[in-house]
Amino acid sequence: MALGIIAFAASVSVQAYQVGSRWVEGQAGPGFFPFWLGVLVALCGAIILVREARAANGKAFFHDHTGLVSVVKVTATAAGMLVLTYLIGFRAASIIYLFVYLRFIGKHRWPAVIAMSLLIPLTGYYVFERVLQVGLPRGIVELPYLG
Repeated sequence: MALGIIAFAASVSVQAYQVGSRWVEGQAGPGFFPFWLGVLVALCGAIILVREARAANGKAFFHDHTGLVSVVKVTATAAGMLVLTYLIGFRAASIIYLFVYLRFIGKHRWPAVIAMSLLIPLTGYYVFERVLQVGLPRGIVELPYLG
């Protein structure tokens, strides 16, 4: 996780530098604050990395097989969400993702799974597309409009 934080922060800092991270004509350039925020986040990531490397001291990352299986399940469903978003769009993909994740990984009961799988994406659709007028990603195959 620390390496991911450092990579993200480096990306932010590089892009902010390209935009202009210097002090120009008595005021900060457009990338000044994002650049330094990225530097600080990278520093925090480095601190986390060093602390965890010292604390590991030869210990196994996962205590047993269950931890590894959990990480693989979460990673696989997240990757599936990305592929589905590309293929069928964010709205339908989020319904399928929540359904699979809540039922088969979270082991929630059917009424909760059905309610959350429908209410969360539909609420998100209403807030982003209707209220804020921000378009959500559409897929290659456009499924029937949900709203």
